Amino acid sequence: MAANKDFVTRINLKTDARNRNALIDYCLYSDKQYIAIGWSYIYDAGKSTIASYKDFFDAVKIDCRENGRRLNHALNVFLDASEDDLFWTRDLDGGYWICRTTGRAEPACNCDLDIGAIIPVKAYKVGLQVPGKLKASFTRANGGVTQTITDQTIVEYSKYIYNKLSGEEYYNYIPLSGNIIDNLPDFDLEELVISYLQLEKDYYVLSNSIANKSTTIKIECELISRSLTNHRKAVIQVKAGNTSIDAKDYLEYVNDGYIVYLYARIIENSEGMEGIEIIKRIELEKFYEKYKSILPNSITMWENLCL
Repeated sequence: MAANKDFVTRINLKTDARNRNALIDYCLYSDKQYIAIGWSYIYDAGKSTIASYKDFFDAVKIDCRENGRRLNHALNVFLDASEDDLFWTRDLDGGYWICRTTGRAEPACNCDLDIGAIIPVKAYKVGLQVPGKLKASFTRANGGVTQTITDQTIVEYSKYIYNKLSGEEYYNYIPLSGNIIDNLPDFDLEELVISYLQLEKDYYVLSNSIANKSTTIKIECELISRSLTNHRKAVIQVKAGNTSIDAKDYLEYVNDGYIVYLYARIIENSEGMEGIEIIKRIELEKFYEKYKSILPNSITMWENLCL
């Protein structure tokens, strides 16, 4: 059983390879698997003999200092990585992979693929559906090559999915207490509530409205009724955990003719307010049980981690 880890790392295999297909094949689809970073030019700089990753790291650090560049955080991540760390990466088809390191970082010069260092891994393809927070870490603006993720639900999920795909009880993961609704991360709770409104309340989502900020208040999206005889438009706000929502903050939407759907453990100032609809947890629980066979795996996967 591997030592418990309290973080996982997202890495984009974004070296300046002339052929990214060849890079992905080298890292993930070969008999020996790796995660890799670039800076292969340093081997031609002639500044030092590179026999270890620390030599490689120091050479890049000196070069950055001499040329007024900031040292990329990915270099530190590789320096600190130890055996049995968990990494997430993606292939060119958008498929997500969970990777367990099987050793420390090593120098590896491959100028055609712009690889300067590698870490050997044992990697498994998870597919297209992973937790929303994990997806967001790959797509956020200026996200960089690597990102450390300490969110407990993502960490425990990563251990669980590695065990499942490897067929080994390699990591001791901590089951989540409570039911699935209480344990859904923000992105996946939002997805569940939006699905609820579409399937139970007969709305469809305006895709160009998702995470729209038409005022200083963020709404998750805008929805329009499917009914030809009962035209309605709606907006929704969802908060996970103990974050509260003040219904008065949404009066502008009500005044513009929207129905405002709110979901949170604590909703303030909603009594007697027309146009405000509070979604109760029991409604979501019933909806989940009714429709879970067709809900995204990114939602239903959390059921496996709950006590």
